[in-house]
Amino acid sequence: MRNQDQRRPPLPVRLTSAEREFYTELRRLVGASGLSAGDLSGTAAGQDAWEDWLNGQSLPPLRALRELGSRLSASGIDARRLASLWARASLPTAYPAEPGRSPVQPRQLPIGTSDFTGRSGELDVLADLARQAAAPGDTTVVVIEGPAASGKTELANHVAHQLSHLFPDGQLWADLRGFGEAGEPVTGGQALRGFLEAIGVAPRELPLDVDEQAALYRRLLTGRHVLIVLDNARDAGQVQRLLPASPGCLVLITTRGLPADLAGAGTHVLRLGPLSDSEVRDVLERRVGTTRLRREPSAVRELGSVTGQRPLALRVVAARAAADPDLSLRALAQELRSAGAGTGDPLAVFAASCAHLSDGAARMFRLLSVAPGPDIGLPAAASLAAIPADQARGALDELVTACLVEEHQPGRFVVYGLPRRYGADLARAAEGAAELDAATRRLLDHYLRGMHAAVSLIYPARPPVPLLPPVAGVQTESFGSAAQALAWCRAERPGVQALVTYAAGQGDFGAYCWQLPWAMAPFLSRGGFTRDYLALQQIAITAATGLGDPLGQGIAHHEYAHACALLAEVGDSGAHLKEALQWFTKAGDQLRAARTLNGMAQLLVQDGEYPAALDRETEALALRSAVGDLDEIAHSEQTLGSIYARLGRHDEAVQHCQRSLDLSRETGSRALTADTLATLGFVHLSLGDYGMAVACYMEVLVIYREIDHKAGTAEALTGLGDAQHARGDVRAARATWRQALAILSDVPSADVQPIQARLDMLG
Repeated sequence: MRNQDQRRPPLPVRLTSAEREFYTELRRLVGASGLSAGDLSGTAAGQDAWEDWLNGQSLPPLRALRELGSRLSASGIDARRLASLWARASLPTAYPAEPGRSPVQPRQLPIGTSDFTGRSGELDVLADLARQAAAPGDTTVVVIEGPAASGKTELANHVAHQLSHLFPDGQLWADLRGFGEAGEPVTGGQALRGFLEAIGVAPRELPLDVDEQAALYRRLLTGRHVLIVLDNARDAGQVQRLLPASPGCLVLITTRGLPADLAGAGTHVLRLGPLSDSEVRDVLERRVGTTRLRREPSAVRELGSVTGQRPLALRVVAARAAADPDLSLRALAQELRSAGAGTGDPLAVFAASCAHLSDGAARMFRLLSVAPGPDIGLPAAASLAAIPADQARGALDELVTACLVEEHQPGRFVVYGLPRRYGADLARAAEGAAELDAATRRLLDHYLRGMHAAVSLIYPARPPVPLLPPVAGVQTESFGSAAQALAWCRAERPGVQALVTYAAGQGDFGAYCWQLPWAMAPFLSRGGFTRDYLALQQIAITAATGLGDPLGQGIAHHEYAHACALLAEVGDSGAHLKEALQWFTKAGDQLRAARTLNGMAQLLVQDGEYPAALDRETEALALRSAVGDLDEIAHSEQTLGSIYARLGRHDEAVQHCQRSLDLSRETGSRALTADTLATLGFVHLSLGDYGMAVACYMEVLVIYREIDHKAGTAEALTGLGDAQHARGDVRAARATWRQALAILSDVPSADVQPIQARLDMLG
């Protein structure tokens, strides 16, 4: 029996390297144990399932692996590595149409600071806990607690960089914004979606239910060593779904106050107080030098006193001293006391620092502090302040040097915590409502034009919208490729959503509040950000309705209907499509009215109301034919062919599909060509012409594999297997359906039961 794995057929060619490594190790361990597939049958699975798993047809569930591990362990065989290989093999591959994704190992830590000093005792404790987490054992959760400006974020980031080598499978970071300085707090679900995308799950493949997402997240972290930082957490609700369920991970949570429901067993609490006198000296020495401190030894204690020995305030003071080598440290301490420092409130320290900024940097600090969103890029910051990019870079560099702003990623800037609160108060007092509204308008205009340019590059085929007139002082974004445009959309998405939400409750920004959601709609809908898509379109409906804009109302209702359909809220979808059709008709937009009729037809098809669907799509084809857009006409012809096929009217189905095929090949729409061929395959299968059905599905497979459409490939394989089975080729059908099952097993939210039922039928 020990050589049984050598007699097994070769592993399938289609396997990824991670899958091949897993199946090879599985075969080796089972071969070493002398167990057959029949011997492995147990509570988790039967003999047939084990045959499939050992032959690389599909991944076993974790429960079966645990049962196997127990049996192998009883025989003295170490199978612990198998769980790690299984976790890697079970990761969905990155979505190829979204270049630049990190497939497996995220690296999300902010840029590390080279001048971190102090907290040596805390660093030793964290290093010990990290080593425990990296060794076999439970996941380690550490809560770093302390008041504002006590250096929690800096400590977490520093130790994460120091210990990252212990967690080779990646580092995840989320600023949960739990204390309100940067807009609404991040929910656990929002952070979870970001983490899943970072570890390789294509957004469109995410389950819609947040609990299912959490289960997927925990499964993907099984057997992996990942360091997770959850910064600025307000309560346990933000973090519970982000905690791994398996050993090998370290979780660092920073918070101002320890939530009671995080203080349970297994949680280590590290409370940060003021820096010690020696640590205060180290911070100052790192910035201003030993010689200068020796000249004024008593000033060290004074500066520690006026800053409350809090790291952030002390770094701001040290930066101020370093910027003026001729400034006496004692004079600096007196200046701070005169400004009100030394009472335990570090805001006076920030006030004193701001007083010495250049006018441009001071204004940039004020505007950044009130800009919605977690961070900002350089071109957007330039637009916010209505200055050229080189001037914006200079102002930002000055603020970074002064420790009031951090460049937490290359070219991306953030104002944290107390400095942001102080800057916002300053902005409201110094700028006035009119200038703050003008800055908001510039930022809205910047993102509208940027999103329109980026999304048009990624998803070019959609009717244009006349954008609002450009605003003076706004800088433009430029993209050299679709990959760059997509990366920019991902980076800016949280900020744009926060900005639209903020603008909806402010002044005269209504037009932006429907045009910006329209501009980013394809990115959100196709990227899997469905709940965000729905929320922004709700804002868009309100904004366009308030303006009385028929085109805006039609677009907003149409996009909202699409979001509802993606979320399976079909009733709402139909109601909003009817609204959209009325507004597009009033606006005289025939092409959008036709697309809306097509959407209605698709919903009716889902409900099985084929005659009504036929009526709607016939109307859509008439409008599209009047406009003369060949691609749009081809889509209607394909939809009509599909409906006729469902009605059993095969001759008419073939006629419409052939017209769609001719047009789609003329326009070069590969995806539509594949969709139409799939419909033709179904028709030929229904007519008993199995050879033609096989030929259609084979051509569909070529196209879907070229454009890497997973769901389409699986559907085509299913149809191909049906045709093979119908003509009596059971072996070919079994192999084809197994390929479909393997593909769908990589899609977390896919329904594999229909394929599994076909395979079960074959026995």
